[in-house]
Amino acid sequence: MRRLGYIAFTVLCGVLGQSGVAQTADPVARLKEFSEFRQVDVKRLLDGEILSERGALMNLRTGIATQACYAVPASPEETARRLQQWNPLAHESLNVYRFHSVRLPPDAADFNDLDFKLDKRAVRWLLSKTLTTTAGDSDLNLSRSESRQIASSLKKTSTPQEVAACWTKLLMARASSFQTRGFDGMAPYEVSGETVSPAEQIRLMLKEKSRIAREFDPVIQKAGLTPGSAPTLKPFYYWNLFSSEGYGTLCLGATYSLPVGDRYQLLDVEYYVSGSYYASATLYEIWPIQAGNKKGSLVWRGDLFSAGGLAYTKGVERIAYGAIMLLEIKKGIRAFQDDIKGAR
Repeated sequence: MRRLGYIAFTVLCGVLGQSGVAQTADPVARLKEFSEFRQVDVKRLLDGEILSERGALMNLRTGIATQACYAVPASPEETARRLQQWNPLAHESLNVYRFHSVRLPPDAADFNDLDFKLDKRAVRWLLSKTLTTTAGDSDLNLSRSESRQIASSLKKTSTPQEVAACWTKLLMARASSFQTRGFDGMAPYEVSGETVSPAEQIRLMLKEKSRIAREFDPVIQKAGLTPGSAPTLKPFYYWNLFSSEGYGTLCLGATYSLPVGDRYQLLDVEYYVSGSYYASATLYEIWPIQAGNKKGSLVWRGDLFSAGGLAYTKGVERIAYGAIMLLEIKKGIRAFQDDIKGAR
């Protein structure tokens, strides 16, 4: 996989150093400056409309980006707080089987819910791929040392409990490394003979989306996403187990939230993904809005997603992939909106 060189790092650092933190006089006008949306009706959004755009094709062969815009009947502060720690488990249609916060530092008890005995086809797939991992080969996103660790641990016993214990050890190590070293602590994967850095994938996608990178400079900087920088924000750490296109997937994530003037910015990064894709970053910007007697928050959401399978798609195939991705994103947005409304 391509490596991000010094020039690319320099360009990205320059891009991420140009945004201010002024008050937002007109949220819709501000949104139009960096997003794909040109027609935004606040009243229709407050009535439940969700805008979505697949976005232009990316030069990064493994990358794809989408955008969405919606509203919720809550203040920006409450919306940001709920988004940062949102638990999707109550929504069966989202195919999330486990979701749990991770402490600082991580503790084995954080992963007590990890269960490979779940009667789910996707979980059985992940169990099978774990058990067929050898010291030199795996269909999962693992470093060489992690492949050796799994192969050695499961050489004599391969019960679901032992597999869960093995994954707990691996996830704790990755979580600890990220909590200690930030994005520089994201160990690369060895995939089909290539080295893939999830942090590099995220930075490359942001480099292509320069308008978005400029807009989100405040939270990107404080999260430590710029190369060599240290985070100054404390995120919400979590792990989950879910189905991605029918494949059981384990994920470690961190969600950063930052008030910027009268709005909030969030960065939700999946810094480890066990398979089916490499990494993702979701950016949110939240403003206060009002239409008539209705008050709430305008939410812009941008998703950056990197997957090895995308490298083999072109034209119509990639457009179709983006359309499917947007359907799943809108499903998640609806679930979040329902939770907000249910709490009113």
